[in-house]
Order: sequence, then structure tokens, then C-alpha cells
Amino acid sequence: MTQPPPTPSARPGISIPDLLVALALTALGVALFIGSREIPFGINAVVGPRVFPLIVSVGLTALGVLLTVSVLRGDRAEPAAEEDTDLNAPVNLGAPAIILGGFVLGAAVLTWAGFVIGTAIMYFSVAWAFGERRVGLMAGVALAVALVTYVAFTRGLGLSLPPGFLKGIL
Repeated sequence: MTQPPPTPSARPGISIPDLLVALALTALGVALFIGSREIPFGINAVVGPRVFPLIVSVGLTALGVLLTVSVLRGDRAEPAAEEDTDLNAPVNLGAPAIILGGFVLGAAVLTWAGFVIGTAIMYFSVAWAFGERRVGLMAGVALAVALVTYVAFTRGLGLSLPPGFLKGIL
């Protein structure tokens, strides 16, 4: 009689993917902490502009350290009971690669093409990675969401975002 495969938490050894996630979370928390210390204090403010970033960075660092300790003790991330997960199935990195490529391309064209075009490229790549193939619909929705975001941040919050070649139109 064959035994069922062990559950993720019952397998011996340290899970390298879990350890990498825990260490990345710790590193992100430390980086945010270092960056948030560069934010100047507010003028005559008890709660200045760097309080929230400091809280988030300390929380991320603490969570990352706790996860790292947990992984080093042999604990593993377990899929939720409702997930239909095959732990032996090959990993498909196509979708994350499309998203990453879209974000890199969007960031690369952001300064000369503008926020709306760069962000629309990012939204488009996410929709494509999730399997949407109606290109016209994706382009329209991506441009609409990027335009609404641009208007909300520039007019609503008074922030300066690069208009790119749409300068004078927006």
C-alpha cells in the first residue's frame, strides 16, 4: 500500500523558496526603514511624514525575521485547504515574466512617453498575463484607468507626474 505524499509542513529540511521569501521580506523592511529615515521631519508636527513609513518598515522587518526563524525551524508554507495545488507540477514562469517585462517597459518609457502611456503598458501586461486576449478592450481599459489615475494624482492631490508627449493635452 502506498502512502500519500507528505504535507508541506511534514517534509524534512528547509524550504529554499520559503526562506527566499522570508529573507526578501526582511530585506525590503530594512530598505524601507533606511529610506524612511531620509524623510525630513514635518514642521511643528508631532506625527510627521515619516511616521507611517517607519511603522510599515518596522512591521515588515519584524514579519520577515519571524518568517525566517519559522522557516529555519523547518516550517513550510502550506496551501490553503481550498487550493487545488499539485506540489510536483512544474512552475509556469510565463505569466510573471510577462508582468515583469511590462513593468520594466512601462518604467523605461515613463519619462519620455509619460505616466499615462507607461502605466497603461503595465496594466496591459497584467491583463495579458492573466489570459485576456481582447487587445482593443485591454488597451482601452488600460488607458482609461491610467488616465483616471493621472488626473486623480495631478489634479486631486497636486502631485507632479510626467505627462510625456501628452503634454498640453492633459
